[in-house]
Amino acid sequence: MELRHIRYFLAVADAKSFTYAAEMLGIGQPPLSIQIRDLENEIGTKLFHRIARGVELTSAGTAFYDAVKVLPGLVEEAKSSALLASRGELGVLKVGFTSSSAFNSVVTRSIKKFKSDYKNVSLQLDEAHTDNLIKAVENGAIDVAFVRTDHLYSELLELHLILQEPLTIVLPEQNPYIAQSHITLNQLANEEMILCPRDYSVHLHDTIVALFEKAGCVPTVKQTAPQLSSIINLVSAGIGVSIVPSSMKAMSHASSGVAFYDIAEEGAYIPLSIVSRVHERSPIVKKFINNVAATQAEIMAVE
Repeated sequence: MELRHIRYFLAVADAKSFTYAAEMLGIGQPPLSIQIRDLENEIGTKLFHRIARGVELTSAGTAFYDAVKVLPGLVEEAKSSALLASRGELGVLKVGFTSSSAFNSVVTRSIKKFKSDYKNVSLQLDEAHTDNLIKAVENGAIDVAFVRTDHLYSELLELHLILQEPLTIVLPEQNPYIAQSHITLNQLANEEMILCPRDYSVHLHDTIVALFEKAGCVPTVKQTAPQLSSIINLVSAGIGVSIVPSSMKAMSHASSGVAFYDIAEEGAYIPLSIVSRVHERSPIVKKFINNVAATQAEIMAVE
C-alpha cells in the first residue's frame, strides 16, 4: 500500500464518484479504478458500493476512511518539518552561558533575536562556569556555549571570539576615589579584593592577577564568591572591592551602594566567545552562531 492509494481512495470517497475524482486528480478513470481495486485486494474487502449516481462507502470503507483521512495532512506536516529542520528553523538548541555573560548585551540581544526569528526552535539554556561549559559542548550535552576564554586545548572544538570586553573596578559607593573616572591598580594594592575562585573562572582570575603583576603589585584577596552578582552585593556591603566585566554595570540598578571605574592600565579586558564543535553539521547551530555575529555587528554599528 502506497500513499497514492490512500490519496486516490480519499478522493473517490469525498467526490462519491470515480468520474469526478479522476478529474480532480488529473488522471483517467480506468487507471483510478485499477488503483482502487488493487487497494481493495490488498485490504481483502470491498470499500465502495456502486450505486446509480456514483459510489458510496461500505462499512469497511467507512472504517478505513476514518482511519486514514488524516494521513495526507500528517505527511505534509512531516515534509514541512523536514524542510524547516534542514534550514535550521525547527528543533532544539541547547545553549550554555556563564553567569557574567548573561549580563552582556550581545548575549541577551542575540538570544532574544534568535527566539523571535526562529519560533519553531526550542532554546534550552544552561548556566555553568567556562570549563564545565567547554566539557559539555565537547561531550554533546549542549550544542554551543558563551564562554570567557580566547583559547582552547581540544581539537574537537572551535572558538568564535565575539569581543574583548573591558574590565571595570567596582567599589563601595562612598570611597576615596569617588571624584576619579579612572583608577590605577596600584591604588587598589592595599584594598581587600573579592574575586571569583580560580577553579570557577580560570581566565578571569588569572587575567586580574596578571594585571596586578604587570602594574608591579599583588592583589590582596581576602574573599571569593563564585557568582559575579554575589561579588557586586559583597562590595555593596563593604566587604571589599573587585574587578568585573563591564557588562556587570547593569547591576548598578539592582545593587545600590556601588560605583564602577575604568582601569587606567592597558590590556584590562576579558574575552567573550562562543564554543562549538569542529565541523558542526547542525544548521540550527550554524544559524545561532551567525545570529550572534550579526547582533554584535549591529551593536558595534550603533556604538
